[in-house]
Order: sequence, then structure tokens, then C-alpha cells
Amino acid sequence: MARRTSSSRRRGSRGETVLLSRTVLCTVTGASERQLAVWEHEDLISPAQVAEIDGRREPLYDRGALERIRLIRTLAEELEVNLPGIGVILHLLDRLGE
Repeated sequence: MARRTSSSRRRGSRGETVLLSRTVLCTVTGASERQLAVWEHEDLISPAQVAEIDGRREPLYDRGALERIRLIRTLAEELEVNLPGIGVILHLLDRLGE
């Protein structure tokens, strides 16, 4: 069985990106896998890429997803914004970043 951790690539002087498995991402952010599934279903977050590991498709997430989850949790838990409202806020932030 393959390890389900971040890839060996790190963002640094070589400009490479760290990718995290779903399990590691949930552990780091404190989000549950169920919350992550709901947020993906609502198009609030998406994996950076999907890898084939031991015959299974494994979503891998980048630093942007990590930061986005932290923002989603802040909006939901501290500011009590509902999912549709979070979607609007994230959409506006995405447009500002373009």
C-alpha cells in the first residue's frame, strides 16, 4: 500500500509544489473528510490533481486548497456564514485575484 502523505516535492528554490492527500489535508486543517466532501460537492474547493495510487484515484491538494479550507472554516465557524454565502464570497475573491 502506498503512503498517503504529501509528495516529495516541496515549494522552494526549485519552484516545486507540495501536494497533500485528503487525509493529510484534513489533519492539517482540522476539517473532517465529510466536510471536505461537502465543500467539493458545492464547488468551494477542488484538488490540484488526481493521482492513481494502488489502483485508486487519490485527490491531491496544494497550498491554495489548504488556505481556502482555512478561509472556509473561518467564514463558517467564526462568522457563521452559510454555504451559499461562502460560495459567493469565494467567487468574488477569485474574481478579484484574476
